[in-house]
Amino acid sequence: MKTDRSVSVIVPTFRKREFLEPTLDSLARQTYPASLTEVVVVDDCSGDETFEYLQALDTPYTLVPIGHDVNKGRAAARNTAIKAATGDLAVFVDDDMRCVPEFLERHVHFHEEHPGTVVIGSAVTAPELGHKTVFSYLDEMGVHRLKPGSVVPARYFVTNNASVERKHLLDVGLFDESFRRYGFEDTELAFRLEDRAGLRFMYCAEAVAYHLHDQSLEDVLSKRLDTARPLMRLLASHPHRARELSADVLLPPTAGDSAGLRLRKRLVAAATNRLFYSLLKSLAGAVWLRGLSRDVMVYLIACQYRRGLRLVAEEDLGRSTPSR
Repeated sequence: MKTDRSVSVIVPTFRKREFLEPTLDSLARQTYPASLTEVVVVDDCSGDETFEYLQALDTPYTLVPIGHDVNKGRAAARNTAIKAATGDLAVFVDDDMRCVPEFLERHVHFHEEHPGTVVIGSAVTAPELGHKTVFSYLDEMGVHRLKPGSVVPARYFVTNNASVERKHLLDVGLFDESFRRYGFEDTELAFRLEDRAGLRFMYCAEAVAYHLHDQSLEDVLSKRLDTARPLMRLLASHPHRARELSADVLLPPTAGDSAGLRLRKRLVAAATNRLFYSLLKSLAGAVWLRGLSRDVMVYLIACQYRRGLRLVAEEDLGRSTPSR
């Protein structure tokens, strides 16, 4: 492949230096020309020596270290990097990913073959972390369920391994910085890239990056509970996407619900009771359940989303109710 397309790798980081080092090292071992590559790393006020480490680092690519004076969140950190970047193509990588040597080359080549596309690569658990039910679920969700090279739903866009022409990010207004907490800031941007820029999303299975951060079942479920607030913010901006996200049945009942939606919500409420949740959670790693592990994880995560959305709704109701 011969191309002179310049690439800006966007890496936000916050207190993950032990994972950031192998991430940047893997980007130094790319088959794509280093002369066409810049890596923009935004330290979102880690408060440790991350920024000093970046400033002292010698890399074959152009490294652009930027430090925030206060913690602003992942959306703002990525926006800072995008504004400072100069490349034609923005490639998103998290600060705990190890990219294969062909990673950037695969992203660029896919854009050459499929213009007007947002490319989603394959982000999977690093093999050295071993096998866990939660890893099997994470490595089989989203684009991994689909055929390589296929057009995929915008909701599958994740910023641990994806790329888009930088001009499109600027055109739609970058990430929404009101998303301060973890979760759904990438989904919200994806919907605008689809609706406003008319881009399609495609899966490039050959652009592989390995996730280096070990996660327990409790870690994953806690994250899903914590993302209820960002999910509510997303649905407020894109209410017509609620059913697409399977979130319509998880929301608390409202006066505007149709009869069909009310029935579906009742059925989901009955199915996601705390007793059954606790039982399946305790059995999630059982060998005899391994064939059903994905279904079990989908159920547990749905329970956490529903619980989180109800807690957020109750919190908002409490704020809006005047005290006596």
